[in-house]
Amino acid sequence: MSSRYSNKRIVKKTNRNTEKLLKSRDLKAINIVEALSVKPLTDRERSKYQVQTVIWKTSTKMYKLAHYFYGDSRLWWAIAWFNQRPTDAHYVPGDVVYVPFPIENIIQRLR
Repeated sequence: MSSRYSNKRIVKKTNRNTEKLLKSRDLKAINIVEALSVKPLTDRERSKYQVQTVIWKTSTKMYKLAHYFYGDSRLWWAIAWFNQRPTDAHYVPGDVVYVPFPIENIIQRLR
């Protein structure tokens, strides 16, 4: 499975602050990947996916859900995008989380 960063432009920016940061971490350069701009799904588009529902608990993490359902914790972002909640902090215990399938269709849509 390819990375979600495939075909994304790498932006290199340096300024006084980044130079200090690089030096403090003993780095010569960093890569900043262009942000992906993706529109949220419409209700019609959302209905094309199968979903598994999960009730959020205090120990739930999106990367753990991705590992369990997709076999790859790096795919946590697909769950975040589908639910329009970008981080674990956007959930409270009792919230319903929708895990979309098939993951290949989500990855293809975002390319």
